[in-house]
Amino acid sequence: MNRVEVANQTEESFLTRKKIQKIVDLVLKEEGKDFSGCLSIAVVDAEEIRSLKKRFFHQDVYTDVISFFYGFSDKDDIWGEIIICPSVIKQEARNRGESEEKALSIVLIHGLLHLLGYEDEDAEKAKAMEEKQEILYRLLEEEEEREKLIKRAIQVRAHAYAPYSCFPVGAALLGYNGDIFTGCNVENTSLGLTICAERVAIFKAVSQGIREFKKIAIIGDSSSYCFPCGACRQVLYEFAPQLEVVAAKSDRDYEVVSLSSLLPQAFFLRNDRKE
Repeated sequence: MNRVEVANQTEESFLTRKKIQKIVDLVLKEEGKDFSGCLSIAVVDAEEIRSLKKRFFHQDVYTDVISFFYGFSDKDDIWGEIIICPSVIKQEARNRGESEEKALSIVLIHGLLHLLGYEDEDAEKAKAMEEKQEILYRLLEEEEEREKLIKRAIQVRAHAYAPYSCFPVGAALLGYNGDIFTGCNVENTSLGLTICAERVAIFKAVSQGIREFKKIAIIGDSSSYCFPCGACRQVLYEFAPQLEVVAAKSDRDYEVVSLSSLLPQAFFLRNDRKE
């Protein structure tokens, strides 16, 4: 984890410290960077960032973010600094009809990319930088979506009925409509009647009229990654051949695979899967 220090920040004014760290780690990982030392992030008001913009860039304007790359000889071990103005960002977000959290996240990504050498002084470079920001933000959304599903799977795992295997499992299934359906394994004295967490989740979803799914997160005893059994793979494939499977040990330690890779040449009777 890359060390980050945040000054003058509250969760109400900016992003949470956890999310800031997540964004920094993701961007540096995707860009293949692993800096020693500390990244400093300062949260300031509109007049302060205007003053800094005038002082260092000779531009008397309000802006949303300023970045300074210091290298690795700083006596305080700070390799870079990002100065962010949430009030300007939030106003810009309102003008665009965009969520404040998304706007704040993208501006932080923008500041990080400047530290890594990206420029936006002309239209072509600005476009390339904007495209990179959007890619990184989509990756952030994917990561947060997976972590949310894993947390729901952990919660439902507590309700598992597994007196025979002593292996409780939780699953959380995300529909394309945004709904999350959870399930835990339910065992039976007649072991063939046992039902897995994944099938509980998908049967629950189908019983409520949802038949299109995006992701499923599965967690067992946290000592190893828990993948669906063969029967569950076939049932999941019936409704979501393209499903993303997140096999987790925790919400920060997981593997992601496609269902089609887990079940190659799957059995299917109908050519048209939609009714």
